[in-house]
Amino acid sequence: MLANLQHILSQISRNPDIDKGDLMASNRVILSAINQALGTDRASVWLLSDDHSQMHCTYLLDCETHLAEPDITLTRHNFPRYFAALDEERNIVAEDAHTHPHTSEFSIDYLTPLQIFSMLDTPIRHHGEMVGIICIEHRATKKWRDDEVVFAGFLADIYGRALSASERIRYQTELEQLNSSLEQIISQRTQELTQSLEQLQQTQHRLIEVEKMASLGRLVSGIAHEINTPLGVAVTANSHAQATLLELEQLFHANQLTRQQFSQSGSTIKNSITMVNANLQRAVDLVNSFKQTATTGTEQQAEWLQLSRFIPQVLTGMASVLQQYQVQAELQVPEDIEVQSYASPLATVLTRLIENACIHAFDTPEPRQIVISASLNKHSWQLDVADNGRGMTEDELTRAFEPFFTTRRSDGAKGLGLTLVFNLVSHLLQGEVRLFNTDQGCTVSLTLPVTLVTA
Repeated sequence: MLANLQHILSQISRNPDIDKGDLMASNRVILSAINQALGTDRASVWLLSDDHSQMHCTYLLDCETHLAEPDITLTRHNFPRYFAALDEERNIVAEDAHTHPHTSEFSIDYLTPLQIFSMLDTPIRHHGEMVGIICIEHRATKKWRDDEVVFAGFLADIYGRALSASERIRYQTELEQLNSSLEQIISQRTQELTQSLEQLQQTQHRLIEVEKMASLGRLVSGIAHEINTPLGVAVTANSHAQATLLELEQLFHANQLTRQQFSQSGSTIKNSITMVNANLQRAVDLVNSFKQTATTGTEQQAEWLQLSRFIPQVLTGMASVLQQYQVQAELQVPEDIEVQSYASPLATVLTRLIENACIHAFDTPEPRQIVISASLNKHSWQLDVADNGRGMTEDELTRAFEPFFTTRRSDGAKGLGLTLVFNLVSHLLQGEVRLFNTDQGCTVSLTLPVTLVTA
């Protein structure tokens, strides 16, 4: 290759426009270099369709005239021999294009009107496939030298590089547009999700408020029912005492009161007073139970408790209850467990759990047993009170912590024991309580912090 052609080729290869992705600038640079280096009249870039059935001119340089996107298209149907030659993906070198077997089809309609005599077509390859040609044309007879054909081939390869740069820029632009679109979609979806979340939170708040009001209604109804019973009995007994007293006064004023009538009326009034006192005391006990279930523990003082000493002390106070219901208590408490808690509320919780098991768990005279066990984890400790009784139904498990729910109301149970346990554990003792059946009975499991969070 002549030194001049090598120099031009080197300059074009280093031209920054080639790798900018601007095909128009690459067309001008490459085609201008061809006409300048080879002394030809015309040079153009043609790109094949995907099915290679036609070829369209994307840029034309005729002498000094630059035409971007000239309206020129060649089809395989009109020029079959030429397209057949292109299928071989080789250079078409025609000194006399009018008589060359691959280009003679252009003589009448293309070459003669434009006064073109010689042609050199070299393939443009992209990603290893032929995608078009660079067509070099001259209006006089030109014998194409080998170095000129090689030169044109190198420039066609450089044009392939420009196509890659253009493709890269296009992909980058599409990616940026896609990212922008995705950002808009994400922003829109985020806004929709935020709105949905706000609606869910509002719905949740309304449901919580509805449930709170329903729970309050059930609580008020339960309190009214529980207090109404002893108060109703007290009112009835008091009315009966008043009526008896009035009858006694009337007999006295009429001088008709006998010793027997006085004795009977006095006995009736005394029984009524006893009934009034008993039921008023029951109402007082109920009110005290309500106060316990709502305790806040502000008057309590947290302290460190060694469970192996503390729990036996609680059991000592429960000895009479255990003996009454013929229940044997077994302790499984390691000696080294020491926790921070409120002694009195924790004792109340354990007492109520033992009482609840004694009263509700057993319905047969078989050996009755309660196992109290404790274990220590990293940041929490667990207290289990397990019995070998009858277990609980699904309904009982679901409603066990509800205020006033009891299966032994006829025996005087108020249904506040587990409610008190739940409130003390959940709020004051800062833990969780679970209730579940086992193969041998029922277990109440408390999970409590080793160290309390205090103000």
